[in-house]
Amino acid sequence: MEAGLVAASDRRPLIYAATKDNWSEMADLALMYNCPLTVFAPNDLNLLRSLSKTMIEYGVEDLVLDPGTLPDEGLSDTVNNFTMVRRNACKGWDKLFGFPLIGTPITAWFTGKDSKEMLAWKEAYVASMLMSRYADILIMHSLDGWVQLPTVIWRFNIYTDPRKPVAVEPELKTFGKPDEMSPVMLTTNYALTYFTVESDLKKFGGNYYLIVVDTEGISVESAVAGRYLTAEVIAEAVKNSGVAEKVKHRYLILPGMAARLSGETEDELKNVGLPGWRVIVGTRDSSGIAKLLEEKWPPKEEEE
Repeated sequence: MEAGLVAASDRRPLIYAATKDNWSEMADLALMYNCPLTVFAPNDLNLLRSLSKTMIEYGVEDLVLDPGTLPDEGLSDTVNNFTMVRRNACKGWDKLFGFPLIGTPITAWFTGKDSKEMLAWKEAYVASMLMSRYADILIMHSLDGWVQLPTVIWRFNIYTDPRKPVAVEPELKTFGKPDEMSPVMLTTNYALTYFTVESDLKKFGGNYYLIVVDTEGISVESAVAGRYLTAEVIAEAVKNSGVAEKVKHRYLILPGMAARLSGETEDELKNVGLPGWRVIVGTRDSSGIAKLLEEKWPPKEEEE
């Protein structure tokens, strides 16, 4: 352990783990190298709490708790232990249980002679269950996409506020290597809308500017109806993006769902100091962008 700390002490690695048998030596290493330390007491919450108290009194306060991950027959005890640690910390105000929790779904691989696929499947569902029961860190073995995907999706679901739509950062995005004659398009920062548009643009290839407008994570049609996407909002977004300094043309492609804002947007662009900008109404679905650009880009005026 110390050899590893000598090599990686500047990264402050998490030391795993202090037990009832080695807690003194591990605590000395944590203090010597100023690293956080895991306290490990499998299926024994009284011991876990005792070790936590001992470490704090010893001077090690940067702790992570591991109540043990017991797959198969011990899974119900594992889930109960994780739940009780967090319950005692939050409802019982027990500071000794108030540290982050680490789960080790990797232990699913130690349980028997099942096939590789079955062991990976066990690891995946154990990971999801521990995440649901307040695990902050998970140690896993399999890197297969089908094992990691449900864990990642479940993480997004747990740590996303259901009252707030999933959104991306509003900013000017570039695809390919856009130049002064590349199309300028616009969409909202609703995650599903943005990633659909992004996927289609990457599939088509080419060079584009895409202005992502802050509509508080609401889709185009809903944002227009709810006045989150207005001509004023669009004009400000275009101005703040700085795209006017990057292109020679003066054309903005709006989503088809925002077609009714086209005239007002041209007026508002003048009001924010961008005279001469024209609006092209795009397709209602981003899958039609390629055909639209083939037919309407560059605009006739620019060709002349």
